[in-house]
Amino acid sequence: MQKVAVVTGASSGIGFALCERLLQEDATLHLCLACRNMEKANVARNKLLSSFPVADISILQIDVGKMESVLHAAEEIKTRFHRLDYLFLNAGVMVNPRISFGAFLHGIFSRRAYQMLTTAEGLMSQEDTVTSDGLQEVFATNLFGHFLLV
Repeated sequence: MQKVAVVTGASSGIGFALCERLLQEDATLHLCLACRNMEKANVARNKLLSSFPVADISILQIDVGKMESVLHAAEEIKTRFHRLDYLFLNAGVMVNPRISFGAFLHGIFSRRAYQMLTTAEGLMSQEDTVTSDGLQEVFATNLFGHFLLV
């Protein structure tokens, strides 16, 4: 019986490299690319098929930061596949840090200027938005969405 692997965040980076490696190890594997952006997922699928022409690759749309999408994808996985051998929870987001120029101007003329410039303490800030489900975006995407999927 054909083994099934689902990889979240499979359209690029580590997720895509993992998909390549899985197909190198087992060409008979059914690989499901679980991605938020279907256009990028199709590009990734085509790249994989160019390297592994006989591979069995499907695409599943999922945004692990949105609970409704995760629940819908979980039902879709149960419907499509009668078994699930591997589930790689790779998708995630990282909030981009920003420089606070106000803190820089205030700190550069204070007694803490040396510490501020050598450690960046108080200069860098990260803004984590709240999802429509009321969760912090990083928590919802990197942890809770995957927990819910499992």
